[in-house]
Amino acid sequence: MHEEEQFARWVLGMQKDGIPVTYKMLQMMALETVIDVGLSEDEFKGGWHWIQGFRRRHGLTFRSKTPIGQDSNQDGTDTLSAFSERVLLTAMANDVDVILYNADQTAINYQYLPTKTLNAAKENTIWVKCGGKTKERATAMLLADSTGRKYTLFLVLKTTKSKYNDMVQENLTWWNRFGRRV
Repeated sequence: MHEEEQFARWVLGMQKDGIPVTYKMLQMMALETVIDVGLSEDEFKGGWHWIQGFRRRHGLTFRSKTPIGQDSNQDGTDTLSAFSERVLLTAMANDVDVILYNADQTAINYQYLPTKTLNAAKENTIWVKCGGKTKERATAMLLADSTGRKYTLFLVLKTTKSKYNDMVQENLTWWNRFGRRV
């Protein structure tokens, strides 16, 4: 057990130094530690079950790195302040003394169908036909002005074109191409 605690300290030291510890690194270092103790590779494999137990005993988990950067709230506040100052200086340099507007769009996903669920072991699976899509998308438009006023958002939904020509003409004439159900 003393060797395992020393091994756990090695893992924590690697993390402290910013070096990511992979499954393979963990397995190889465990095998080296076992050989140093005097056991053979046949007596200890350092396999999946041992690594799971080691992680559980020492409160460790495997995580996936994401390509998305993480900024703190302070970083966001600093960026906002710098942008606001730049816009204000540009407006003053060009003698703009009217209210400035900023609009932005963002995607909204709805009607999400999960691909994995937790069920009882012998429960029958009911398949839901979803046409190859697990979610639908809409676009939300956000609007604010330079006085700090935030306007009500509005949604832009994508609808399919009708199969019937008379309905297509009605949608173009009366419903701004959206259809009567939107």
